[in-house]
This record gives sequence, C-alpha cells and structure tokens, in this order.
Amino acid sequence: MPILTNTDVQPDEPARGAIWSIAEPERDLDSNLIRLPAGESIPEHLGAEVDTLIHVVRGHGILVTQDGEEPLRPGDLALLPRRTRRGFRAGEEGLEYLTVHRRRAGLQIRTRPETV
Repeated sequence: MPILTNTDVQPDEPARGAIWSIAEPERDLDSNLIRLPAGESIPEHLGAEVDTLIHVVRGHGILVTQDGEEPLRPGDLALLPRRTRRGFRAGEEGLEYLTVHRRRAGLQIRTRPETV
C-alpha cells in the first residue's frame, strides 16, 4: 500500500522542525518535511553517513555549504553528498523542504572482542 501525503496540507504545529516523517517501520528510505520559521536557521554542520536529496516546497532561504551559499526557492532540488557541511537559513516567508535519504541503521550495542 503506498503512503500518501500532501505537502500543501500540513498542520500549523509544530512551528519548527520535522512536521511530517514516514512512519512505516518496514522501509529502506527516510523522508521528512522540515519547517523553519522566518529568519530562523539550522547552523552549518557535518552531514550524516547518507546522501540527502532536498526539495524546497514552500518559502525561500539559503543553503550554506563548504562551497558557499545558494539561494533556495520552491521547486529547487539539491543533492547533499554524505559527510559534507550544510546549513539552512529561512527567508522572510520561512522555509519548508522535504528530505529524502537512505534509512540509517539504528545504533546497536555490541560486546568488545576479547584480546588474546
């Protein structure tokens, strides 16, 4: 059964952060709809161990990378390679973007191998 959502019909809350995520436990992909209110940002940081595709669905902003700054507007797509620096700044209307990436494995606690 496909999972359907409409990015134009989302709740007003939360006002910041992931406002939608795939809830299906048996999947290979993760996807989140991220909301940043006007003037807010996600500081530049080192990306995870997965390539991430972003698609801007609403608002405007700036994508900050190690190579500089790129303006973002609705319809823009960006591929953020794994382990690269990235940050986001929302414009006057705020910024909402969809992220899609391979699902990361959960953390596992393992025993240390015995040394001989």
